[in-house]
Amino acid sequence: YNLNKFFFKSISKKQPFTKVKLAISSDEKIAWHNYKSKWISNKHSRIYGHKLRSISQAILTTSKTIIKDNPRLTVRLNKKSQKHIPIIVIDKNLKIPMNSRILKEISKKRIIIFTSKKNKKSENLIKSGCEIISCKVNKYNKLNLKSIFRRIYQLNISDILVEAGGILFTELLKNKLVDEIHLFKSNIIIGKNGKPAILGKKFKNLRLTINEKKNFKEDKYYNYKVG
Repeated sequence: YNLNKFFFKSISKKQPFTKVKLAISSDEKIAWHNYKSKWISNKHSRIYGHKLRSISQAILTTSKTIIKDNPRLTVRLNKKSQKHIPIIVIDKNLKIPMNSRILKEISKKRIIIFTSKKNKKSENLIKSGCEIISCKVNKYNKLNLKSIFRRIYQLNISDILVEAGGILFTELLKNKLVDEIHLFKSNIIIGKNGKPAILGKKFKNLRLTINEKKNFKEDKYYNYKVG
């Protein structure tokens, strides 16, 4: 990876170079309808996923993903060590649980939360060491993603890896905020009741250019440029 490439692209558009990491089934689902099964990709794909984290300046996720998966979002390239990189959370209604894994050992990491709420919980999160950035909701009762990304860039974060669900991915695509997709595709079939990677679309409907393709055992990996 050429991080200078990301840096200069970010300067030109005043927002971070944004990579989205997704593990999908062969029918382009990211989860079962009840979210019960944890892994779609295999361990070799997941190891490579940690390499992608390790070359990113920050990870961006949502409170929904934290509530559903309770991830650590650390970089674990081997069993003996883990590295913390900044975590950015989009959390309009400040639903992040106070006992979330990402809030453990908070003195070792940077947690930035974008929210429309200013209350006792936001005060407690600030006291615990989080950075709370207040945002107004737009006429659709949503946070303005473009404004959030400009603010992220102003925080001197010019390269982010998004690890979240299909709703955020779809919104990022609509707002033209995705530069690159890292797709890990398994041979599992989840079925029509599964959670889609993109709402109302398939990957074939997107304007994508293949940068790289490789196999991780039975999983297929695709690195796409968007647009």
